[in-house]
Amino acid sequence: MLRPPISEVLYFALLHGDLAALDAIGKERPEDMIHLRTILCTNEPGAVDINLGLGPGLAENEQIISFFEGPRAYFMSAGASLQAYLTGEKSNVLFDYSLSFDSNFAEKMRAVVSGENIQEIERKRVIEILMLKAYNPRVQFDLMPFLIENVRLSRDNPQNIRPLNTLIAFRMLDYLNWERFRESPGTFVFSKPAETLRSELLEDAKAFMQKLYSNGFIAQQEAKSIFNQALLLRFATLWRRDSKSDYKLIMRELFIYSVKKLGAIPLTELQLIWRGMTSSPVAPFFGPVTGKSRDMLKAIRGMAWDMVLLRLLEQAATATQNGSFFIPYFVTNDGRWRELLRLSPVKMMVIDDREHRVQVARQNEKEFRAIFIECLEGELRSCMTPEMIEKRRLAAKNLQPDALRALIAQEEALWATP
Repeated sequence: MLRPPISEVLYFALLHGDLAALDAIGKERPEDMIHLRTILCTNEPGAVDINLGLGPGLAENEQIISFFEGPRAYFMSAGASLQAYLTGEKSNVLFDYSLSFDSNFAEKMRAVVSGENIQEIERKRVIEILMLKAYNPRVQFDLMPFLIENVRLSRDNPQNIRPLNTLIAFRMLDYLNWERFRESPGTFVFSKPAETLRSELLEDAKAFMQKLYSNGFIAQQEAKSIFNQALLLRFATLWRRDSKSDYKLIMRELFIYSVKKLGAIPLTELQLIWRGMTSSPVAPFFGPVTGKSRDMLKAIRGMAWDMVLLRLLEQAATATQNGSFFIPYFVTNDGRWRELLRLSPVKMMVIDDREHRVQVARQNEKEFRAIFIECLEGELRSCMTPEMIEKRRLAAKNLQPDALRALIAQEEALWATP
């Protein structure tokens, strides 16, 4: 019989504050613990300020949303523990800040770097973000959310060169004189004339974009979007059919649908749905579903991609360089997307770098886990053996788009009839 993954064991021990379980892990599976990294958000003054180095005004910047709840966190890893042991309980935590952008904000960034005229308020927002990097070299720009969002729209349209031009603009920042930019915010001085630099970067950028069009990772994100679309459509159907006050019944039906139709249980997405529909009033992000918007089917396609971007932030938070931690932030002007991310920020992550597993705890995680266990009673109980859980985990990594599209067609057909 399979032993529970070490990341899962540690996750539940920390979630419930089970000191006995934590002690047992250290005694029984010390070799497995070497590969784990853990982030625990807290208010305790002795923890690390996750905004450290990004400036005191970061919390007031409406366009920047933290993936973690904060305001501080404990960072635990084998490297940090060894350093603390050798130095008398003192260790330095290495972490980088990862700033991701939606396509709209990335376009504004391109316009500013290219010297185009845009509204002054938009230009100031871009300069504020660039100043974060100017003052802290550990700030890294993550372009994948923007590129994934745009590759799917431009793959079949060679005339759409917006992603290419934006990629070049971001790469030009590698050649920016940041010291001069610090002294004079908004002054772009590159290592060579801007037009020359653009010309030199063009061919490599084209080649990179061409690879993305056939990239398996991009296809995987598109499949996840289709998966999310099917889940949200099912949620819409259940909301219309069942009593809106019986949230547990809706969640139970969504769990059954996830196991028996989708082939995987998307805990992050299900928790967001739970959090969204039990909020008072219902969280605005889910308004197109619960409010029966006339454009609901179109809105759900966009919501599904928003959830993919959220997963990409989760993935960014698991990145590491020689045992370091990444603190993701997302930059967007989209109020609905900001509301989604703030709906249930992450309080804890347990990352297994060897097995490439991650366990995430969000706000009200214990409440949601209790609902989860309750929903599994009855017909789903037999589906929760370690072997079947592992089978679904593998299925989630190898989604079948055609089968998911068939489910979407079935759900959408229910909305085509009165």
